[in-house]
Amino acid sequence: MGSARISELVIGGSRANWAQVGINFSRDGVFAVGGLVLRIDELLLPGLHSWSLSNIGSAVSSIDGIPTTQVPVRTQLAAVESNEFVLKPLGVDHVVVNTPDLERTSRALHEATGAELKRIRDAGNGMRQGFHRLGEVIVEIVSAPSISTGSASLWGFVLNVADVNEVATFLGPDVLSPPKPAVQKNRLIATFRGAVGLGVPVALMSDI
Repeated sequence: MGSARISELVIGGSRANWAQVGINFSRDGVFAVGGLVLRIDELLLPGLHSWSLSNIGSAVSSIDGIPTTQVPVRTQLAAVESNEFVLKPLGVDHVVVNTPDLERTSRALHEATGAELKRIRDAGNGMRQGFHRLGEVIVEIVSAPSISTGSASLWGFVLNVADVNEVATFLGPDVLSPPKPAVQKNRLIATFRGAVGLGVPVALMSDI
């Protein structure tokens, strides 16, 4: 069995809001991002609800409370034709998981996927971040005093783009925050405004 990878992230909410930022879902509700797809289900409340992973045991249905399904590695989907602005992400840089117990969630992710905990970072004010890698995607597990007790949950994700300044100039500051230096060296990051109504925290990153 190969190494585990994220094949799909399932989102709830309105596809019209995502179209405002250039993510135009197909008729079947999918949008290809590198080696995985975003799938929208408009019957679900806004938010990031579940993921599908490849190369994991078929018995896995939850990773510390995160709904999880197994899917085969999928081939690249064809691009959706659109006359509107189309965001062309190079891939997903990282997916953020919130948890009240970093070690518990990290252990559950390792048991399900075999992915080792790479490191833990103290981000200050009681916030800690643990990092695993699933294929090309980093899973960032975040714990903080503000996170309520209970299960882990998917929170948001960051997309890699060729030039975040170019996207920010096109969309404007009311849609995407002005790019600023990221924690990662020699990289810039910008975040979609909450008023856009994605229902999921999403940021864009590119090299400086």
